[in-house]
Amino acid sequence: MQAIDAATVHRLCAGQVIVDLATSVKELLENSLDAQATHVEVKLKDSGLTSITITDNGHGIDTSSFSTLCRKHWTSKISRFEDLEHVSTFGFRGEALSSLCSVAQVTITTATRDSAPMGTELEYNMSGELTKQTQVARERGTTVRLTQLFAKWPVRHQDLKKNIRREYLRLVSLVEQYAIISDNVRVSLINQTRTGTTTHVRTVVQSDRLTRLLSVIGASLRPHMARIQHESTQDGDVKIDGYISQPIPEAGRSGSDKQYLSVNNRPCDVPHIKRLINETYRAYCPAKYPVFAISITLNAQTIDVNLTPDKRTILIRHEAVVLDALRKALGRVLEPEESVFSVNRVQTQIVAPSETVGGSPVQPQNVAPEHGDNAETGKRTVTVETSVPGVIRCFADDRTEPSRKRTANSVPEPHPVHSKKLKDPPAQPTVSAPRTRPTPALPTQPTASKKLQTMVIGNCRNRIQNDLCSWSQTRTRMQRKHARHMAQLEESQDRSMHSEDIADDAERGGVQNTDDPEQASRALSRLIHKTDFARMSVIGQFNHGFIVARQSSDLYIVDQHAADEKHNFEHLQRRAIISSQPLIQPTRLELSIVDEAVAIEHQSTLERNGFRIQVDDTQSPGHKVLLLSQPVIGQTVFSQQDFMELVGKLCVCPEAMPRCERARKMFASRACRMSIMVGDPLSVAQMSSVVNNLSQLDHPWNCPHGRPTMRHLYRLPL
Repeated sequence: MQAIDAATVHRLCAGQVIVDLATSVKELLENSLDAQATHVEVKLKDSGLTSITITDNGHGIDTSSFSTLCRKHWTSKISRFEDLEHVSTFGFRGEALSSLCSVAQVTITTATRDSAPMGTELEYNMSGELTKQTQVARERGTTVRLTQLFAKWPVRHQDLKKNIRREYLRLVSLVEQYAIISDNVRVSLINQTRTGTTTHVRTVVQSDRLTRLLSVIGASLRPHMARIQHESTQDGDVKIDGYISQPIPEAGRSGSDKQYLSVNNRPCDVPHIKRLINETYRAYCPAKYPVFAISITLNAQTIDVNLTPDKRTILIRHEAVVLDALRKALGRVLEPEESVFSVNRVQTQIVAPSETVGGSPVQPQNVAPEHGDNAETGKRTVTVETSVPGVIRCFADDRTEPSRKRTANSVPEPHPVHSKKLKDPPAQPTVSAPRTRPTPALPTQPTASKKLQTMVIGNCRNRIQNDLCSWSQTRTRMQRKHARHMAQLEESQDRSMHSEDIADDAERGGVQNTDDPEQASRALSRLIHKTDFARMSVIGQFNHGFIVARQSSDLYIVDQHAADEKHNFEHLQRRAIISSQPLIQPTRLELSIVDEAVAIEHQSTLERNGFRIQVDDTQSPGHKVLLLSQPVIGQTVFSQQDFMELVGKLCVCPEAMPRCERARKMFASRACRMSIMVGDPLSVAQMSSVVNNLSQLDHPWNCPHGRPTMRHLYRLPL
């Protein structure tokens, strides 16, 4: 045996600290934040292949530290091992700059408050020794420039060039994490290529964490982000704060690329915590992953960050306590004891009578301030009411029943509404409303002579009729009411469209002060609890597919198939016992010690999922579990991967009845086939049963495939 020379040891250790493009930038970015910088700019040329430059306005480097700055294990953060319990900086090992010198050419320009505007440019060799010192002009702060990254490491350099796109995206994700957690710091990431300069990350100094998060994920998610908070000394001084997207399809993502977790304000990877968040979220929105930025604050003495050189892998002494606290916090945000639905609004459109003759299409014409001119053109006013995007309701009055004239504010009669097909239905013109997609509307020449109510939902283009009417009479009635509608439009002509929207929505939401747009926007939501389903009264059925129900002064539309499907799905999830098939030869599983202990503790739960195991105490830890049988559903045989998925879920949430994703999909498919279908006529008792069942479900707001079970339809006038 012989000792390895110092130069080889230096290169071997440096290769473990700086492993790719992202870690090289991470170390320098952390140094800038530790220097109390309020502006950090990361600038790459050719995605880092040519150069990497990090500039900050921190306190700079003192002259006495120039010669030792890039030496191995020289640091100003700690002086002894016990200081780790109180360290508050990102770096403390004294390895970053020394390792960078080994894998790249390093040039540092720095100036302190006392020396500015005179700075110093420093150059270092591979061993971290200072080789050149030059006086230059520089404001207070530090600039570190890296060139020829991995040039003397042929394999890594070739891999970097080959996968530069992937490496750069990882770098963007890493910079985003630090940008989100850095209060009062402006962080920017700029990439200069042959085609131009692109800024991928830029935050504002005076901004809160939500604003910084939205600058990364996009401002369109602002209405869908929910605050998550938890603080309790009973849970071991655990403090949780952050934001997570609401469990609805439009707020989630198809991947887990926008998930940011920090412990004691340090970005890190804790698999159990991320798994808990994802599985809890996907229980409510199975098809999507959450977007979140969550910060967990713990006692510094209960965590160990000195596991890996990048310090992203940490150990938490009381991880189970942290998981339980996080589960409580997620439950308050995601557990749908209550759900928010947007309140309907009434909108008006001007349509010329001549444009509906002969079934020719009506051109969309939005409401504008020039409504007063329409009285001279002979156009009539059609009032439609919208609830959710793509839903339009049109009402016609019956001249023969003046006491029961229908308006947009009238209450539907409490009886089921069934569809009747017309013989040879004519072409349907289009009636459009502001901010809704064009949808088919009312036919011009129906074949019968009674009143007609038409409802168009999304792209279904289904017509529903409780009676039939003469459209010549309808046009006469609409023309007679034209003058009144035009007078109303003229009164609002002096107001802008934005002011009209806020005032109208605020009035319907019960808000008196319409000078505050945010307050008026909050008035457009109604809060409904699961228990409210039991208090709803059924009004009728629409198109043999939807149930219209009323609770207090609010009307709701319930998807009969989605609601019954979710009821059947949760019944299967709770009570189904999956049959198992014995293996010819028992398989010995190689598990981690933690996973093995969980599997042994929850044998009955695994058996209900079709996995029978046997414990052999004569074997060493990690090899004690024998798999005797595995589940079978139809022709589908489950695998050890499904077993590991169940064990992982039991580690996160041991008190629940877990199901692997494959079983969940099969339960969802079976629940779909055994449920009430669209097109099935229902009695009042059946409709009441479907609605009441929702109050008994854990998550009644979406079907297993993510389809909403209900939507707010209309707010009736008091």
